[in-house]
Amino acid sequence: MRKNAIRSALFGLGFLSISTQIYLLRESLIVFYGNELILGIMLSVWMLLTGAGAWLGRYFSGIRRKFRFILFLMLLLSALPVLMVIKLDLYRALVLPAGTMAGLNDVIYAAFLVQLPFCLVNGFLFSSLSTLLRRAGNAYSIESFGSMVAGTIVNFILLWLFPAWLSLFLVSGLYLVTVVFFSFSFQNRMVPLLAILVSGLLLYALFRADARGVGYRSMYPGQSVIEDKETPYGQLVITTGSSQLNFYENGLLMFSSGDNINNEENVHYAMVQHPAPKNILLVSGGLSGAIREIMKYHPQRVDYVELNPALLRLKVNSIKDLEKKAVFLHAGDARRFVKNSSAVYDVVLILLPPPSSLQLNRLYTSEFLKELKSRLSPDGIVSYSLPTTSDYVSHAGERLNSILYTTLKETFRNVLLVPGGKTYFIASDSELSLDIPGMIARKGIPTSYVNKYYLDVSQMKERSDYMKANLSPSEGINNDFRPLMFFAQMKYWMSYFDRHYIAFFLLLLLVVMVALFNLTPVNTGLFTGGFTAGAFQVLILISLQIYCGYVFQLTGFVIMLFMLGLALGSLAGAKWLRNDPFRMYLALQMSLAALSVLIPLALVMIGRMGLPLWMIQAKAAGITLVLAFLVGMEYSLAFRLSERNKALAVSKNYSADLFGSALGAFIVPVFLFPLLGLMNTGYALALLNTAGAAALFIKRRNFVPL
Repeated sequence: MRKNAIRSALFGLGFLSISTQIYLLRESLIVFYGNELILGIMLSVWMLLTGAGAWLGRYFSGIRRKFRFILFLMLLLSALPVLMVIKLDLYRALVLPAGTMAGLNDVIYAAFLVQLPFCLVNGFLFSSLSTLLRRAGNAYSIESFGSMVAGTIVNFILLWLFPAWLSLFLVSGLYLVTVVFFSFSFQNRMVPLLAILVSGLLLYALFRADARGVGYRSMYPGQSVIEDKETPYGQLVITTGSSQLNFYENGLLMFSSGDNINNEENVHYAMVQHPAPKNILLVSGGLSGAIREIMKYHPQRVDYVELNPALLRLKVNSIKDLEKKAVFLHAGDARRFVKNSSAVYDVVLILLPPPSSLQLNRLYTSEFLKELKSRLSPDGIVSYSLPTTSDYVSHAGERLNSILYTTLKETFRNVLLVPGGKTYFIASDSELSLDIPGMIARKGIPTSYVNKYYLDVSQMKERSDYMKANLSPSEGINNDFRPLMFFAQMKYWMSYFDRHYIAFFLLLLLVVMVALFNLTPVNTGLFTGGFTAGAFQVLILISLQIYCGYVFQLTGFVIMLFMLGLALGSLAGAKWLRNDPFRMYLALQMSLAALSVLIPLALVMIGRMGLPLWMIQAKAAGITLVLAFLVGMEYSLAFRLSERNKALAVSKNYSADLFGSALGAFIVPVFLFPLLGLMNTGYALALLNTAGAAALFIKRRNFVPL
């Protein structure tokens, strides 16, 4: 009975852990404005703290009433997922002023503060439960299968039927089933049943709390939330205030209705450049009032593309502009729409926020512009804008301007900078002019602001020349896998690094060095393997974001596949590879080194092959499974090469794996990928794994196989 109870507890631990991780990552994207690098930071802190909990598990043998203590921790764990999300929302509400962008320090503090209790208990429980099994290596596969089941239920059932807030309660309730099963291993039934009752009451109290309302009142002060919907592309919130509608996705303002000056600038600066614009492509912003301005040119057709279909469904009946006969709505990714379209456009208006996420950056890249040009008429016009002005351009703003200008110039013969409330970039192979007021007057377009009474051509030319003179072509071209505009935004985000983070990273480096000097070669192999797994787990998510555009939905799917691969690999390592474990362990290290080069190459080739969306996702899934399978095998084999003290072996191996994963998930996406690019990052990871294999080979005489 006790044996099955331990297995049930490990299965439940994996189930609750991954379910919580999926929802926490999704909530982090909402709270921190959809920045995908947040995934790496949150994952790294999760694994670092869980590894610390596993390291503390070495003291489990000194606890007298082991099963009672485990039951207490399991009950405590059941209430923590809901508390984590509440703490994240409250951190955003109480620490960060409304309307401000969270800095790197804010994200790191939030990650530690929110995840600390759950991860420490989670790691300690895994380490403790593993030592109670006859074969400690099997614990990894049991927990991984629980994680895989959780990923399946969350991704294919809960995410589609219930909001995240309610789903977390359902997940905790399902986890309590394994707690009840574990409690049956006790002779005295009253204490565990009473504890379960208390836990249920706590969950009910949390359910009744209005923590979500507190978070919303902070994020959208002075506004009333009239729509709140989770979608595959993120959290969509529509608010009303000051007689206008505000549209937010993952906390980032996309556009507002009723802003006449902005709408006129967004449309007329570009539209007036074309002699007779008949076919128009509008990417986002249609609900702001831009379509009303477009219709002043009497176009034959306006294709309005909005990535998030929920945005069109929520307010389509209240926006009269969308009901005009010439306007055709398209819910989906603009890149796929352009690639699959046979239409030829005279003007393309890109009304997107600046590329503060990879989801947005993919619509600013050279690859997209080349696809876009193939759908333009010979004198076609493309328009972008950035929230910088010529009055004062910061270094970060100057970099963004330079990269976008250089990227557009690579594809189009002429690029015009138009100063306004924002900086507008008008690109075309035909001639462009800053005499916008004159062209507006000659065409007889009725406007309130974009006309000769508000715009001075000589002043516009002076400001435009000033901006152009301050551009730096050496900043480079924005590509899918070298997203310079996104990195420029991130550099601005981390601009205080030199002043605030030197001590933090020196401390981190010191901890890593101390850990490496205290690891055996087997632990070092797990550390480097975990580092590689953590790094590629985030890089695969980043690649899917670049190709598909909705990592918000795919995060849980990738995590589920990764846990499945770990479970299968752990079982394979325990059952199939019983002969000569040292050579197999060494071979796995070298296999990971080879994969570190092959995976980036495969990720780049996937995009160049022009595959359909489902095939891209299938290939990414295959890469994830292979990588996780090898890491799972490595973990299982490590127990046969470790010291004979089971508790110490479990603690060292699991914590080394998680510490490596934590550093890989943090250092690679936040630093190595921006600095080196995808392929060079792969070479660095290959070198790391080769070094781990070399250390294993040099000290091969020190192993005592179990």
